[in-house]
Formats: sequence, structure tokens, C-alpha cells
Amino acid sequence: MNPYYMITAAFVISSLTAVLSRKLSYGLAALSSAALLALITTGTPGVDDLTRYFLLISGVVWLGASLFSLSYDDHYPRLLAGAFSMAMAGMMVILLAGDAVSFLIGWETMTIASYLGITAKEKSGKGAYKFLAFGELSALLILAGFGMMIIQSGSIEFSAWKATPAWSIAFLLAALGFAVKMAVFPFHTWLPNAHGNAPANLSAQLSAVLTLMALYGMLRLLLIGTPADWVGAVFLLLGGLTAVLGASYAAGTEHVKRLPGYSTVENDGVLLAVLGGAIVAVGHGISALASFAFLALLFYAFAHSVAKGLLFLIAGRLENGSGSFSEVVPGRLGMVGVAAGYVSALSLAGVPPFPGFLGEWMGIETLLQSFRVPDVALKILMLLVGALVALTAGIAGVAMSKMITHGAQKGGGKKGLSAEDAGYAFMTAVLLLTGILPVLLLRTVSGIVGSLGGMKAAEFIGGALGIRDGFLIVSKDFGGISPTYLAVLLFLFAVSAYILLRITVMKSVRHVRPWSGGLANGEYPAVAHSAILLITESWLYGTEEKEGRIGWHERVGTAYERLGRAYLSLSERFRHGLMRGSDSVYVAYILLALMAALTYLLLAL
Repeated sequence: MNPYYMITAAFVISSLTAVLSRKLSYGLAALSSAALLALITTGTPGVDDLTRYFLLISGVVWLGASLFSLSYDDHYPRLLAGAFSMAMAGMMVILLAGDAVSFLIGWETMTIASYLGITAKEKSGKGAYKFLAFGELSALLILAGFGMMIIQSGSIEFSAWKATPAWSIAFLLAALGFAVKMAVFPFHTWLPNAHGNAPANLSAQLSAVLTLMALYGMLRLLLIGTPADWVGAVFLLLGGLTAVLGASYAAGTEHVKRLPGYSTVENDGVLLAVLGGAIVAVGHGISALASFAFLALLFYAFAHSVAKGLLFLIAGRLENGSGSFSEVVPGRLGMVGVAAGYVSALSLAGVPPFPGFLGEWMGIETLLQSFRVPDVALKILMLLVGALVALTAGIAGVAMSKMITHGAQKGGGKKGLSAEDAGYAFMTAVLLLTGILPVLLLRTVSGIVGSLGGMKAAEFIGGALGIRDGFLIVSKDFGGISPTYLAVLLFLFAVSAYILLRITVMKSVRHVRPWSGGLANGEYPAVAHSAILLITESWLYGTEEKEGRIGWHERVGTAYERLGRAYLSLSERFRHGLMRGSDSVYVAYILLALMAALTYLLLAL
């Protein structure tokens, strides 16, 4: 029997044991995740390279979240533990599926199990319902795309599908379904609410792995055939808008768990934009750019998933009361948790030597190589999207500085160690190892990159300081600066600036009141990090200032709410106008229906 199927069965058993004991369920989930990582690292056959890589990412997050859950989940219903493991089983089915039916069964299992897990937390009804509603929209769009592919090929097996003249339309339909699950604009409004209201261990799984299943689905289809350039252009546009919106809202929010939720929107936007650039490069036969784009995509997916999963675990432990940063209290995190908060936030902010820095650099490098694309319109679009992605990197720094100073740093002080610290330590170690020795990860995707783009990842792997046969990456055939050089230069500039300040300015100390971003507060509050953005970009935030306080609302979410209210009002009027509760009216409807049927028959004759 395929050992990976056995791991899937183990997750199902873990889910069922939640009836007996939450800790036993999480313990089995942790053992199953560790066994999965052992299978992957030893090269056990049974899956292809693409599946193996996404199983690796999933296994890292699952193991860290399962260890965390052993000491976190002591007050939620047992439904949470069962849903937690069942969602893992659903994702295993997705990754192991060789046909459309199995894939969709896994997709629905993952969605429904996650929905049930979200409902385990009080007052999560609206967020859970939005999660389920958008999840079913996602499934319907994927079903429509898969249906077209099945009709064209006459088979449900992925291996029998081939790119046909209608492939681009079918691909786009399925990809839109995947995009909904990735919370791509304008479908992004459900994610911060749902993931922000979910229990912390499930939030880590949802944002770090569940949305990743959508990227896997797109790459699985790309192995079958590449769609037309205009599909890549759609991805570029949606990805760029999603990234900048997600980063902006992450910087503006004052909610501990919605911040990483919006950050997930940003990261998924970057992934979609880079994927769009890769499709354009493949379509024009630029194998070097296409392969580097896929390498950037896969590396960024790993860096984002592990860091985001870890950050959600930290945020869930910090969450208190209404979830505002102002309500974070000391003693929620120990030294390991505080260090993990720093590492995850710094990686997501794109600070070296953490993997998020390398992932962002590679993504931006890809998009700014647009001059290699002969089509002028696509060239300009890639350049503009590259500029947006570069902008998101700066805005993300604002959000993560808030997460560090008013989250991890403020919530420290806890004494002793617990199982959650083991989860923190494991995922932190993975991030540090990946940041310092990224070649360990880059070489694992060499075959995937070759299949998708035409050149293996080994063609881009250079050495220390961008020389040869070492452990860091350089861009071959394009790009003049390796991230290694950039990291060293940043370090040297920082040390030089510090020494200069110590010699000159810092000799005398002047005490002043803290600046609060232009607000009247006597201390530096969390909102001060983003006050300038909220005030200067009020067209985006819908900023409102009342009695010295500043607030905002998401305009797209408000538009959805207004649309929903308009629909309810219209349906109510329609109901009252059509269904009056009068027998004579109903008889008239029957007569009209009969007359219409008779007219149709007469015309047919």
C-alpha cells in the first residue's frame, strides 16, 4: 500500500479519536505529520516531485500546529480537534489525487472540516458562514473548469487531459475557483474575518496550508498545458491589486489576528502575480525567465507558509478580549514564543537573513525583468505589477513592526516551557535554516522548475556571495545583484551607521515625549504605526477621525454588505408582489402556465 495513503488514514483516525481525547487526537496528528516528513526527506516513492514539495510544506506547518495544540486547546469543544485533523486528511487527498473526482472530494472535505472547526469558537458564526459560502463558490468554479476538461478529454484522469483550443477558458474557470480560496481581490473579504475568528491552531492551518492547496491546483494544471498570455495578464493584474490591498489593510488593522489574515491576502497576491509572470514568460518561450519565476514562486510559497503559520500561532496566543493590540497583556509568551514572533514577523517583512527576504527579492526580480517580453502591453503590465509588489514589501514592514512591538514584545514574560514552545521552536528552526541555507530547499524543486519552465533550478544556484558551488542563489543570465551581496551590504551599512551615531549623536541623550503618529495619545499606540497611511490614504481606508481616535473600514467589504442588503430588499419585494397569499392569484398563475405550455406545443407542431 502507498505509504502516503497510510498517512492519510492516520489523519482520519486522529480525527475520530477526538471523541475520546483532544490531546490524543493532536498527539496522533503530530506523529502522523512527523511520519510524513520522514517519508519525504528519505525520498520514499509514491508521489511525484510537485506533490512531494507541497507535502513538505504542509508537513512542517501541520507538525508545528499540532505540537502547539497540545497545550493550546484545553477549552474548545472536541469538534475542533476532530475538524483540525480531518482538514489535514482532506488536503492529503487533494495532493494525492490523480483524477478530478478525488480532487474535488478532498477539496470539499477540507472546506467543510475547516468550517466546522471555525464554528468551535464562540461568536464566529458570520465569519464561518462567509468562509463556507466562498468555499462553495470556489468548488463550483473548479467543477466548471474541470467539467470542460473532462468533456474535451473524455476522462476524469489528470494524465489523460491535454491542452486544447478551449484550454485557456477551462484553465481560467478552475483558476478563478482556486483564486477564491486564495482570497484574491475582489474575493478577499472573507479571509481576515474567518481566519481572524477561528481558533489559533486552525487559523495557522487555514492561512498557511489551505490557501496553498489552490496554488498546487494551478501548478498541477500548468504541468498539463500553459494557457494563453491573456490568462497570465489577468493573474498579474489581480495579483498586484490583491498584494497592495492586503499589505495596506494589514498595516491599518488593530486586530491581532486579522493582521496576519490580511498579510495572507498580500502574500497570495504576490504568488498570483509571479505565477502570471511565469505564464507570460512560458508563452513567449523565455525559458530562463519562466524557470526563475517558478523557482521564486515555489520558494516564496514555502517561506510564506511556514512564517504565516507560525505568526498565526503567536497571534492566537496573544489574542485577548476583543482581539485589539491594546488588550494584549504580558505573560502570554515565553522567551521561545517571543523569539518565534520576531523571526516570523521579520521574515514576512522581508528582512535578511530570513527566507521571506530571498522570496520577495526573487519575486520582484522576476517581475522587473519585463523588458525581456516582446509584447509592449504585457511588458508595461509586468513592470507596473512589479512596482506594486515592491511597494507591498515596504508596507508589510509597517504591519510587522506593529506585530513585533505591540504583539510579541508586549506579550512576553511567561515563565516555563510547554508543548506550544516545541511548536514555536520547530517552525522557527525551519525558517532560520531555510534563510541561512536556502540551497537545501532550492535543490528539492529543481525537477519541478525544469518541468514547468524548461530549465532546472540548478542553473540558478550559485555560491556564497554569488560565486560558485555554495549555498545561496544568484540570477543567471539576468540580474546583477545576488541577495547575498545585498544582505552583506545591508549589514555593513547598519553597523557603519550605528558606529557613526555612537561617536556623534548618541553621546548626549535628550528625553522627549513619544511621537504617536500625529495623534493625541500620550504614548506610542499600535495605531501610530499606520496613522500616516490612514490619514494620507483615506480614499482607500475610508478613514474616520472622532474625538482624537482614528478608525477605518474596508470599502470592498462595505460594498458587499450593501449589495447583500439590496438583494434582500429586492427579494422581499418580489416575494410580497408574487406570493400574495391569495388563492385566486395562485389559480391565475396555474392558468398562465398552462397557456404558455399550450402555446409552446402549438408552435412546435
